[in-house]
Amino acid sequence: MANPALRPADALLGLRLGVSVSDSADLGALGLIPRHAEMALAEIARSVLTGRGGLVYGGRVEPEGFTQFLMHEVERYGSHPDALTLCLAEPEHRRLSCEELRALDQSLGPRGRIVCLDPSGTEISPSTMTQRAEPAAGLNGHRDEHSYSAMRRHITGISHARVLVGGRLSDFKGAMPGIIEEAVYAVEAGQPLYVVAGFGGAAALVAKALDIDGLSWAADSFPKRPDDARIDRSLDQLRSAARNSAWCATSCGLEENEMRQLSASSRPSQIASLVVNGLAQIRH
Repeated sequence: MANPALRPADALLGLRLGVSVSDSADLGALGLIPRHAEMALAEIARSVLTGRGGLVYGGRVEPEGFTQFLMHEVERYGSHPDALTLCLAEPEHRRLSCEELRALDQSLGPRGRIVCLDPSGTEISPSTMTQRAEPAAGLNGHRDEHSYSAMRRHITGISHARVLVGGRLSDFKGAMPGIIEEAVYAVEAGQPLYVVAGFGGAAALVAKALDIDGLSWAADSFPKRPDDARIDRSLDQLRSAARNSAWCATSCGLEENEMRQLSASSRPSQIASLVVNGLAQIRH
């Protein structure tokens, strides 16, 4: 398999990869820890950024987690202004003061930008942000669910492809598990998907629902999931989107056997190599 570093320095110039990553309940059973998911994210980020591609992430600032980790990788490897677009849903940025938002933007510097969205997924102008009230931590029920969905649609609209790693299947925010919802929007848009099921969680259910990987390498109970009708409905919606759209699994630039390798892998270097090789193919 080709090493991404051997590709031209601008192999991914102008291409934005939406990143969907979170911990899953399967890590322990797989002999993995959250650090392994961070390592995979780091390798993907490094490989995309050194190819002068951009990353798009819908994150949370508090508590600290993948957002800060990704920003650290961008600080190390991002050398262009489109390195990272960090999108904050309304429930996430409303709990931050204007000063905290400015500090976050300054920490990213010239390597990207922070995008604050209203509940409909529309970008809020900086002038509006400076005039708003102090942060509010309360929850707004269905309004918040809608806000997270709107953010995910926004990210789909400004990305060219999406990678899925892990994903919670319980205690998720929104109408369905976030990574499954992001997969639905990507499929509806005919967007290439890179599905990493080797860390379990929602990504594994996506791989199976889209017939990318039958998960024959895993136990029957994999991935671990609660008996939640919302998950079943979301997977039905994903299958329906695949049937009714122009989406094709191989539009990601990988052959079927490579997609299965990507799905089953938990090796950061192999995951990043496959993702970047596929991205380079769809760019040309």
